This record gives sequence, C-alpha cells and structure tokens, in this order.
Amino acid sequence: MKAFGYEHHGAPEVFQAYDIPTPSPSANQLLVRTIAIGLNNRERAERAGGYGGISGPLIPGRDVVGEVVTVGKRVSGFSEGDLVLTHTEHGYAEFVLADLDATVKLPDGIPPTKAAGIITPGLTAYKAVTFFGNVKAGQTVVVKGASGGVGSIAVQIATDLGANVIGIASSHNADFVKSIGASQFVAYDQSDPATVLADQADVVINSAMNGAGTEDDLAMVKPNGTIASVAHTSPISDKPVNFVHIRPTNEMTDREALQAVVDLMRDGKLTIKIGYKLPFSRDGFVKGHQLLEEKHDGRVIIVNEL
Repeated sequence: MKAFGYEHHGAPEVFQAYDIPTPSPSANQLLVRTIAIGLNNRERAERAGGYGGISGPLIPGRDVVGEVVTVGKRVSGFSEGDLVLTHTEHGYAEFVLADLDATVKLPDGIPPTKAAGIITPGLTAYKAVTFFGNVKAGQTVVVKGASGGVGSIAVQIATDLGANVIGIASSHNADFVKSIGASQFVAYDQSDPATVLADQADVVINSAMNGAGTEDDLAMVKPNGTIASVAHTSPISDKPVNFVHIRPTNEMTDREALQAVVDLMRDGKLTIKIGYKLPFSRDGFVKGHQLLEEKHDGRVIIVNEL
C-alpha cells in the first residue's frame, strides 16, 4: 500500500512516498481504507524534531475517516463497508488499523472531510471541558484560542452544557466565535483579556498554542476556580486555583469522547472550520505541513479519492 512519511527530521520537504505492506488486523481490530486524514500540530512538531529520534521510516498520522474493509474475528458492532472515524497510528497511509476503544461509526449526513477535522481536536476539547475542566451549567467559562480546532469545539461543548462562554481570539475571528455560541468575545489584539476579564471565570480552558499566557489565565480565573491548560508547567501564584494539565487519559476512553463529539455534530450542535483539502500524495502532505508551519485558518485535510 502507499504511505507517506520520513526518515529524518526537518522541513515539510522531508516527506517521501513509500510502498509498504498492508497491515493485518488482530482479532480485536478493524482494517480501514482511508478516505480523509486530518493533520495536527503535534505531527508538525514530531516531523520538525520535537519528540526524539527516528529508527527507520516513520509514518505519522492519528486522525482517519475511512471504510471498514476487514473485521477482526472477535469484533462485533462493525461490518465491512461501514464508514468510521478512528484515532489511530500511522494514519498517512492507504489502510490503517483501528482499535475498538478509539473508533466510532460515521453518522449519515456528515461528510468524511468534516469528520476528519474533529478527531484529535474533538477528543482534546471534550476531555478538557467535561473531564479536566468539569464544566457545569451556569458557570462562566473563558476559552483561549477560541477560533482554533480545540478551542472552537470547546466553545460549542461548553455552550451545549449550559455554560456562559467567553471566547478569546484575534479580532478577525469575532463573528465566527460568536456564531458557534460564545456570548462574549474578547480580541487579544485589541485589548488585554487579563484586564477585561479579571476574576470572571469559573473555568479557563487554555487551548492556545503551547498554553501561552498562563499569567493571563491566573488573572481571569476566580479564586478557587479551575484552569485547564495544554501548558506543561503549573503557574506559581498565591491565588488559590485548581490547575490541571490537559493530557491523554485512560479515565475517559477516546471512543466515549469521540462518540459524544460525533453525536453533537450529527445533531447540528457542533461544527468545525475546514480550511484546506489537499490530495493524498507527497505534494499534498508537504503542502499540508507547510500550512501547519504558518498561521492558517481552518483544519487541514488530506483527501484520498480512490
């Protein structure tokens, strides 16, 4: 099968095309033919060299929507021909293996390209809001990076829970952030959110790149409030707050979170901005990663049209 990856870290141009064996599913797995692949910033960082060395050709990719072609002997609930979303590994390929605890069916009416855009950001946002942030109806929730993949989904999930959501993003994203449910919008390029929103948030969801602006989070959260952040380091402050790092967790399965996000999208309560659709080719993956290197607007999707 055709796959795309690299043998050394570097710029997007390190991508190569490979012809590798099609994987065989275990008794508890599905074999899925890829239709749409969502690209993520973590994959950009891995390619650039942010996560260790490479021992051989590396095929990245986690977010795949595709068609089930083989069903493992012990699998129930899935059939050949089903369209599914899966959070997998080695996703930049014609075929991928799908584990049952990270795979759900694609409901009718949701385009594969749209669904591919919600997998990693949807998992992250759902766990950030419901598990790490423990958002409740009636709370005031501030979402930083509210126009991005994770942030925009967090806005919609918190809104659906009955929270009063305040979105922070660049001024040119004001209309979009308001359209997805934010009752208030603060443009970080026109005012200081830490001053405008001082001590207003029961929960701050920081989904900005690398969790930037921890000091702002401290200023915006109420005493004894919660900061759920993608930042890796906890802030040092005399202000009493509950700081939690948004991270992978087995206390909520990917399947549970992904099903909840897909259900919201099926019911018309959640959308994602797809900015770019690129071909399943070396040029497509190079261009996709070039976009990830820049300030881009919307999710980057590779489309495998067979």
